Amino acid sequence: MGGLVRRCEHCWEPLRVTARSDARFCSKACKAAERRWRRHNREAVGIGIAFLWGVEDELVVHCPVCGRRFALGHGHRRDAVYCGHACRQAAYRARRQAERVREAVTRDRSL
Repeated sequence: MGGLVRRCEHCWEPLRVTARSDARFCSKACKAAERRWRRHNREAVGIGIAFLWGVEDELVVHCPVCGRRFALGHGHRRDAVYCGHACRQAAYRARRQAERVREAVTRDRSL
């Protein structure tokens, strides 16, 4: 029974013989890596299209936390400020820390 060997869509390794008939990846790691790769390419294409159309200033923004460029509307909301959840969370924590410091300084001044 020598058929074609089914291969992982990301790393191109042969799939296990016991893998489901609709399996596309050899592991969860390959599936996640493929998803990251596709997202990166989708954003890169969005940035490239914005550049070609001459609207890069309107559709491509920089994340204020990490400085990464990302295209609005390609996996991101049109009013997005941060490139992802990690940067949004880091900005929130920085704001919260600054607020605590500000409160401590005003408390010390009032004493």
